[in-house]
Amino acid sequence: MEAGAATPRRRTVAMSDAGSTVDGSRFARRLLDALSEETNRTILSLLDEPASVAEVVERCDIPMSTVYRRLDTLSELDLVTEHVAIDAERGKYRRYERNVRRVSISVGDEGRLRARVERAKGNPGEEVTWEPTGR
Repeated sequence: MEAGAATPRRRTVAMSDAGSTVDGSRFARRLLDALSEETNRTILSLLDEPASVAEVVERCDIPMSTVYRRLDTLSELDLVTEHVAIDAERGKYRRYERNVRRVSISVGDEGRLRARVERAKGNPGEEVTWEPTGR
């Protein structure tokens, strides 16, 4: 870890998910499912700078309803953040930005899986450890 870098937060088994507590394996499954979808990866790669839904639709050629659903999923997993913007012509609207620089999954002792999420822009990272079901 670089000098002066924030120490990652570590959580084992339980993780907060949109206001409710879920087990780590459910979070891991949702994270892996989300990252396995090409559309989600396309949206994440676009959001290195804040963009509105309309901008994502235009740049990615993805239907608006799909973009909204995918942004909801990515927001619930804290992979994107939402900002409210105000424009004289457009009024109030939302812009989204990627909140993660890197996600890595590794297999450890006794089949335990570990997800390491490195947050963007100097925010502390996060580590989640979970055990496979059926143990």
